[in-house]
Amino acid sequence: MSATSPEQSPIVVDANLAVRAILPMQSGSGVLERFTDWREQGRRLVAPMLWLAEVVSAIRRIAHLGMISAEEGLAAIEDLFALEVEVIALDAPLCRAAFAWAGRLGQSKAYDSFYLALAEQLEAELWTADERLANSARQAGVSWVHGTDG
Repeated sequence: MSATSPEQSPIVVDANLAVRAILPMQSGSGVLERFTDWREQGRRLVAPMLWLAEVVSAIRRIAHLGMISAEEGLAAIEDLFALEVEVIALDAPLCRAAFAWAGRLGQSKAYDSFYLALAEQLEAELWTADERLANSARQAGVSWVHGTDG
């Protein structure tokens, strides 16, 4: 895939990974430390624009379920922005690529595929806490998608 070395290439992070990083009860696998390490290495962290809506929706769902307070939810949103992830606007080529990725993975919706499409476009790694997505990508022959297990 890449002419860019892994140490220099960007890292695409999905919403599930961000939720695990900012809500300690969702974590347990050193996810926040991984973000810190990436920043210390000077890695560019990126996500498609829908990432913000997905993370805030997940925080709201967790608050609605009573697992965190509204105040903790608002603090988590502040922590989200402290992750220093660059949000990339959606454009026609990215939308077409996401549509194609959803088809390739047999998905009825394209949300997850935006992360794959962006990673492919940027010649980046994709890190996800969604093991189903990681496994589906691996089954499709993709080597640059990593789950939280590595």
